[in-house]
Amino acid sequence: MPVTTILLFWLILTRITAMVMTFPILESGSIPGQVKIGFSIFLSLIVFPLVGNTQMVSFPIEWMSYLVAIGGELMLGIILGYSVKLLFIGIQLAGQIIGMQMGLSMARVIDPQSGVQVTLVSNFKNLLAILIFLSLDAHYGFLKGLVDSFWLVPLTGFSLQPVTVQRVVGLIGDIFSISLKIGAPIIGTLLLTQITLGILMRLVPQINIFMLAFPLKIGIGLIMLGLCLPYFLYFSRGLFLNIYQELVFTLQTMGTR
Repeated sequence: MPVTTILLFWLILTRITAMVMTFPILESGSIPGQVKIGFSIFLSLIVFPLVGNTQMVSFPIEWMSYLVAIGGELMLGIILGYSVKLLFIGIQLAGQIIGMQMGLSMARVIDPQSGVQVTLVSNFKNLLAILIFLSLDAHYGFLKGLVDSFWLVPLTGFSLQPVTVQRVVGLIGDIFSISLKIGAPIIGTLLLTQITLGILMRLVPQINIFMLAFPLKIGIGLIMLGLCLPYFLYFSRGLFLNIYQELVFTLQTMGTR
């Protein structure tokens, strides 16, 4: 096998592996590393004939320059993977805020994806978002964006432009926008409940407001979670169906050297 073929395959494998390892569903610690690597190699073997027959890649002579090219492919894959992961982080953040407002900040579980402790509401919203993501076939949009990335940004053609940095910063800022839009109805209701309880405590000091507030906020929070499920489904649908367009827009900000 020619050396250039091996070098070409290694570049493809690096980009795909970086995207797979940062993809919200596949990055779960419950999935063995061997499965992730095997899936990355499988995708690389599928993409390799398409890319190898359509792209003429001039490999650098020095090994240090080739390592720089490997680093560029690694960074490109990480950026694309995190551009999807940040959507789920925004949903989790909304659940964290809602859980704290309900008084469930001490009731935490281990998130199977990130391996960190999160509130029950955050874990519930994250799992629900994953189910919605898969039911909408949004993962096909991600895979299509992965394949098209080799034509939008050819191998060894990644360059970190200022507009790319602005794009990444904008995606990070969208975390707070997404969490606010998802959690606003429930957070607002719980805030009004807290204000009402505060007024009641001032009017009737004999009431043990702390014993009353804890179950009341949990009950109202659970009711609002149920009532807001259609809104959450509608919002998540608009969020996930545009994944391919968002990936393409991100790729277009990465210029060639």
